[in-house]
Amino acid sequence: MSLTQREERPSPSVRDEILTTEEVCALLKIKKATLYRHTSQGTGPPFYKIGKHNRWKRSEVFAWFDSHLDELSRSGR
Repeated sequence: MSLTQREERPSPSVRDEILTTEEVCALLKIKKATLYRHTSQGTGPPFYKIGKHNRWKRSEVFAWFDSHLDELSRSGR
């Protein structure tokens, strides 16, 4: 395939971007220890194990955050 015939592929949605541990911590403005605690307790955003690394979808981190805020507001915190 020549350069002029190259297929145009749409870039992945920013909402479905794959994030590293550091990026999730920066996005949520939390320490790694806090994310690790939520992950080990099963109370954090859903993640995917890729080899020895954890990865998150940006859209799922935001969905978890939104639902977490809803739970806090219902409990009066």
